[in-house]
Amino acid sequence: MRSLLVMLVVALAGCPAGSLDDKSVGNGTGSDDMGGEGAIPECSADSDCATAGLKCCDCPTYAVPERDPTVNACMGVMCPMSTCPDNVRAACSGGQCVLACKPLACDLTCADGFMIDATGCEECACAPSAALGCTSDGDCVRVRADCCGCAGGGTDTAVARGDAAAHDAALMCPSNPSCSGVDTCAMDQAPACVQGTCELVSPLPAGACGRPDLMACPQGQICTLNADDGATDRGLGVCM
Repeated sequence: MRSLLVMLVVALAGCPAGSLDDKSVGNGTGSDDMGGEGAIPECSADSDCATAGLKCCDCPTYAVPERDPTVNACMGVMCPMSTCPDNVRAACSGGQCVLACKPLACDLTCADGFMIDATGCEECACAPSAALGCTSDGDCVRVRADCCGCAGGGTDTAVARGDAAAHDAALMCPSNPSCSGVDTCAMDQAPACVQGTCELVSPLPAGACGRPDLMACPQGQICTLNADDGATDRGLGVCM
């Protein structure tokens, strides 16, 4: 038993602070995360959690409990002036620490909407012009993503109208695919052109803003990012 304890201490001592490459965005996997049913909760409130990156001075990409050793290891580390977009925060969800998008006021107007970074959250920066597969929602159609499609228990997707036939042929489906027959379609989603790519997304919320073709926010309100999922999915904000 004593030799096992010594081996464990030595192993822990060899782990550099912040080198926890098993962390994923939005997935609290701190040192106290036991996983599975009956796991000990990491948190009971947002204040129990902290954001973290793979290295102490990296932009946050996941969240851990405040008591996680990596939090203390990075305290006192002198980092250069931050260029992180300040668009995420640590949150407690179901007893687990997760990375959540942070509402962000932005006065930019962007032809292709706002930048969505690796965390899935928007930044107050214009998305770069992409190779356009579409320029408007009318360029896109809903198609099956697999041989069953959502009506037969599979999934649907969206493609450019002119690519629909080629997409379906590329699935190489048999004439009678084996499907559950359970309709899994999300009827609140529709094909739309999102930053040059056809996607299935929720309808634009009232007060969507950030693109030249959308109404400017009323006086006293400002375009706010990461405040509505339907807008964030399209790289847009809502007036608040």
